[in-house]
Amino acid sequence: MNSKIAMSGLSILASLAIMGGATFAFFSDSGTSSGNTFSSGNLDMKLSDGNQEDQENVTGTWGLNSAPGDTFTGDLRITNTGSVPANHVELKFTNIVTEAVSGPGTVSTTPMDRVIEITVFEWDSDGDGVTDVTIPVTDLNSNGITDLDDLENQVADDFDNLAFTGTQTADHVLRISGRLSPTLAVDQHQGDSVSMSLDVTMNQDASQ
Repeated sequence: MNSKIAMSGLSILASLAIMGGATFAFFSDSGTSSGNTFSSGNLDMKLSDGNQEDQENVTGTWGLNSAPGDTFTGDLRITNTGSVPANHVELKFTNIVTEAVSGPGTVSTTPMDRVIEITVFEWDSDGDGVTDVTIPVTDLNSNGITDLDDLENQVADDFDNLAFTGTQTADHVLRISGRLSPTLAVDQHQGDSVSMSLDVTMNQDASQ
């Protein structure tokens, strides 16, 4: 009897050994997460004025071709149509003065950009249609007025932090008005001209 029990035990052990080396099939299921695209957003600044709408660049926003004391005014509208909100904009003015080729204007005198007086320099920071910031300008050339020459030669960071808040796609208006100075413009300015360019940079972060 003991030998039978022993044989049965050996048989069971042998069966377990065989089962231990066997491979079993199991169910499984799988799926895929696709279309995971990572891309950067953008700032997309658009400029508009009285003649052009939502452009990368505009021309002729401001101008004057008249006599001493005559005035000009113009609005540059700035929007952000990109997916990333802007924090502020920067302004950089550049002037090119051209002397007349004939007449009294050929006589050297004070450069033309020093007799184009700026009387209004305002910014609508939140795009609500109301200019709420008067941008300070220093009379760097000490001629008693704020002029185009002063705009060009301000300290680098004077115009580099104009807040851009509110609705990003709303018109944020830069308003500039002025005149040909009735006291500083003289005969020798006849036919002279100045071409002013304004570069506008839109920035995402206050640290820029």
